[in-house]
Amino acid sequence: MEGTPEDLWCEALAALAFQESYESQGALFTLNSRTGGYLSLLRESGFFQGTLGSTLLLASEGRVKAEKIVLKGLGPKANCSPEAFMRCVKELGCSLAGLNLRDLAIWMPLPESLERDLSTFFCGACIALLRSYAERHGMDAQFYLKAIFSFPHELIAFTDDIPGQLKEAFHHLESCSVISVRKGQ
Repeated sequence: MEGTPEDLWCEALAALAFQESYESQGALFTLNSRTGGYLSLLRESGFFQGTLGSTLLLASEGRVKAEKIVLKGLGPKANCSPEAFMRCVKELGCSLAGLNLRDLAIWMPLPESLERDLSTFFCGACIALLRSYAERHGMDAQFYLKAIFSFPHELIAFTDDIPGQLKEAFHHLESCSVISVRKGQ
């Protein structure tokens, strides 16, 4: 896939956001730029600062191709434990499923203090988010979900195992497809 999550036509662009400046957060820097600095304005006004567990839902107003923008705060990057990260991922999944959003682009940043296998960690994060939908919709044959996960460039070497692990986690669903595309392919 060429481009960034902001370039995808979808119902919602969701991102996990640290409390630090957007300039240091890759895809969020681009998203902030595309919204004319609106995310920074919300941060400066105290409306959404990326504090741990906070959630923000915005209409994109055509500034990105997604209809909605959903941000989930992770708190300060240095304090974001793997457990806190996973809890926020699960909460984001519940929020997205509760809003009945079924066509998503999701950006996940790299936490600072990971001392485990990155592939297993991020696959677990994808599964945690998707399980919110599986719990809500079960085996409903009419249910359709498209979720595109985007990771920082530093993780590209660790993402090869994720599609197989996702297929294994959701093998019980009749209509589950996993497609893996690396930038430039």
